[in-house]
Amino acid sequence: MSKPPQKDNANKTEFARRPTMAEIARLAGVDTSTVSRALAGSPRVTEETRALIDKIVLETGYVVNETARKLRGGRANQILVIVSDIAAPFYSDVVQGIVEWFAERSINVLLGVTLRQPKRESQLAKQLLTGAVDGIITVTGSLPKSIAGLQDVHRKVVGISRPIPHDGVTSVVINNYQAAREAMAYLRSMGHERIAYIGGPTYSQTFRDRCAAYTEVMEEANVPELITVRSTETFVYDTDSGFRLMKSILSEGTTPTAVFCANDELAIGAMAASRAAGWKTPEEISFFGFDDLKITEMLHPPLSTIAVPRFEMGRKGAELLYRQLYEHVEPLGRVVLEHKMILRESVATR
Repeated sequence: MSKPPQKDNANKTEFARRPTMAEIARLAGVDTSTVSRALAGSPRVTEETRALIDKIVLETGYVVNETARKLRGGRANQILVIVSDIAAPFYSDVVQGIVEWFAERSINVLLGVTLRQPKRESQLAKQLLTGAVDGIITVTGSLPKSIAGLQDVHRKVVGISRPIPHDGVTSVVINNYQAAREAMAYLRSMGHERIAYIGGPTYSQTFRDRCAAYTEVMEEANVPELITVRSTETFVYDTDSGFRLMKSILSEGTTPTAVFCANDELAIGAMAASRAAGWKTPEEISFFGFDDLKITEMLHPPLSTIAVPRFEMGRKGAELLYRQLYEHVEPLGRVVLEHKMILRESVATR
């Protein structure tokens, strides 16, 4: 059996226009039905053949159904938004901002949920290769492998909340490090020295920044021996994780006077654990959160927190992707929005 022809870099310059499916099939040494099944994610195609087809698609800039796209002005008029899950309250406000912006411009928004599975994320992103969508907004903090090698990927992808570790890709974020430092400075100004930290998974740059700010403030205050860090391993069930991690801290016998939590859901769980153990908030243990979810002002006591402009992040990310795709504006790289400290009743003076 002869090997499929390997074009490598030659594929990048072979076509002055976008190729047809038949030409992709010729380069891969397969028939067009195999190319079609591979792009659709059919299990009938071997991993080796799928990888070869994906490579050729990326190198040639192939887009399926080119004629139909031209009839619509050369674009799909659809955007894909990729999120890890739809249960977390944080995502709903971001998505609402995205949908509102594009709805005003008659652009349809598709929602793809990865369930925190990289393979699923990669499969969802293939819609960019097939022409089903013009661009992608991701709130996962990663660039799907299936499109990472796309020559103009920096024009077709925007990240929100978590920066995308890829040169040139625009991300809309806040300064997590600075915001966390401000929260810690406030707790210190209220007389707290024994401050514990409950954070998110360390593979996330967002939570690494927040933890770094906590640690550095404690070291600068010359109380490194009081540093207490507990972190979740995933983003799943943050209230349950907050409860469990706070229970672990209390079991050690050295009770903090304040706890800085890297998001509000962790703080809600931590406050519940403290209350279940018989501690009063804020008289005995103070709590500070991050995100300013709507529920935080309805807690007893209402939670002090950092307000993240989630809706505005969504709108700004949508605006930037729209301008990159349809107005050919150059990507801006990292765009930092303002956060705000919200002081309520969950922190007492020591």
